[in-house]
Amino acid sequence: MLLDALTQRFHIDFRRDDGDNGRQRPVLVVGPYPIDLVPAADAAERLECDIYEALRMDQGNPVPRGWAYDVRTIPGP
Repeated sequence: MLLDALTQRFHIDFRRDDGDNGRQRPVLVVGPYPIDLVPAADAAERLECDIYEALRMDQGNPVPRGWAYDVRTIPGP
């Protein structure tokens, strides 16, 4: 019985919820916690950029804060 309770408590599921403008958004549900994957992806990209900037600083090539994020988000032609 304990295993069944833990299985339900930490069950992982994927679903789509209604978002802005009637468009569906991907949501990962871990136990009782829904995680909207669109802002989660943005946060992961921001963290990656912050880590890259910290690495550059450690190597003696500092860049302004937000530089890596700005470089990655420059629209193409």
